[in-house]
Amino acid sequence: MEKNLVNISLLIIQILIIDIVYGIPVKKWYDLKNVGNIFIENDQKFNWFQAWNECVSQNMVLITVDTWEKNEDLTQLLRENSLKSNLWIGGHDWGDKGRFVWSSTGKRFTFTNWSKGNPDNVRDVGSCVHYWKSADYEWNDAQFNNTFGFICEENPRLVTARKDLEMKKEFMDRLFEL
Repeated sequence: MEKNLVNISLLIIQILIIDIVYGIPVKKWYDLKNVGNIFIENDQKFNWFQAWNECVSQNMVLITVDTWEKNEDLTQLLRENSLKSNLWIGGHDWGDKGRFVWSSTGKRFTFTNWSKGNPDNVRDVGSCVHYWKSADYEWNDAQFNNTFGFICEENPRLVTARKDLEMKKEFMDRLFEL
């Protein structure tokens, strides 16, 4: 009986050590209203290209925040989860200094959420956009080699293709029901 108690105690200690060493999983996947799944890396830091690559490796893209509604939904999610840090998003001005576009679409910004005085790095090489921890979920531009967290979203082209395939499948199912 005593030997079993010792074994159970040792097992509990081992489990506690494993939990301490490997930590408790941190939530990184979220469902963003009207967008779908997004991934937020808040713990590790990457330059913009590394962040872009991390998104692509998950078949995602750095998030495009091209509407006021999407920005509001995203900032609400960030607030609710106390995620107040520098987070790369998919905007940059590499092709034409001061002319920011979204990396996933190449489209020029029609909506912005710049913090006061920004963008201010338009003369720098490789200005990229991030949510700025020094502002209230507003944007800042920074050189691509700064290291921050990032936000990925499902690739919009894949989302569109998936919806298109679902519509075609429904059509075919209905067609063959007749």
